[in-house]
Amino acid sequence: MRSPSRHAERTLRRARPLLGTLVEVRATAALEAASLHAAIDAAFAAIGQVHGLMSFHEDGSDVTRINAAAAGEVVSVHADTYEVLSAARMLGDLCGGAFDVATAACLVRNRFLPAPGGRLPARLPEPGVTYRDLELLPEAQVRWRRRGWIDLGGIAKGYAVDRAIDALHAHGVASGVVNAGGDLRCFGAAQPIHVRAPDEPSALLCLGSISDAAIATSAGYNSGVQLDGGQVDALVDPVRGHCMAWERSISVLAADCMTADALTKVVRLAPHRASRLLHGLDAQAVIIDRRGVSACGREWLQPPPAMGSTATVLAFASGRAAVR
Repeated sequence: MRSPSRHAERTLRRARPLLGTLVEVRATAALEAASLHAAIDAAFAAIGQVHGLMSFHEDGSDVTRINAAAAGEVVSVHADTYEVLSAARMLGDLCGGAFDVATAACLVRNRFLPAPGGRLPARLPEPGVTYRDLELLPEAQVRWRRRGWIDLGGIAKGYAVDRAIDALHAHGVASGVVNAGGDLRCFGAAQPIHVRAPDEPSALLCLGSISDAAIATSAGYNSGVQLDGGQVDALVDPVRGHCMAWERSISVLAADCMTADALTKVVRLAPHRASRLLHGLDAQAVIIDRRGVSACGREWLQPPPAMGSTATVLAFASGRAAVR
């Protein structure tokens, strides 16, 4: 029997609807096709598990059970859910509460999330509840100090991408990409990065390429709702307690996709803290708005060979960049 290392290198790519978007997994290795399919199956299974645990919509998910709990009631959750909640708490503390997973009630009021209906009890969250009201107890247990609702949509998709990448690694894949509708992580071969212009979503801007890194992009892209004569998006300002508009495209690059995913919201909601946070978490932000393109933090992007630096690439992409 031939060793797998003697097989010619091949690439397989498959896509599946998950996490509210179309998720694509690509794997390259000197393995038999059946082994590559098994690796991709494992990646999708990892994503499916995160979806099942952390969905606001799914009956029986950890998020649904936490949201159904009364104040003081202890809820046991999966280790993955506990890891994401712990990361969300750490980030919330680092940014002074700008990132807050306990803002689901505002998203429901603005029709970005469905009304609980029969999935949750009639009791509503108490006024002023924040992520700090959800205690993280030992042995993957949580408890509300004051009754609240959480939504992990701003961090769990990135975590799911990370778990899928872990699955590809575990199956001997040499080079892989997982792309979940704007949340992307790759390893092995460098991958080109394109983002949509916020005021013209059909236009793609090439920012360069990344390898062994992740990128998450958040923007409105005409997905908001009209409120009081203006558009708001599924982005909650926890200080003011209302939804706001993205008004720009924010991409964050980091070593893992969970960090990148969550930091896109922090850059928008707490811009005065963003620079220190990005440097502290070894991340880079690329912001595209009407004024052009700006970047801050570690330089993860690799410019095309014909260009000299990330600043040059960003200027080429926008025509009027201001890189800092």
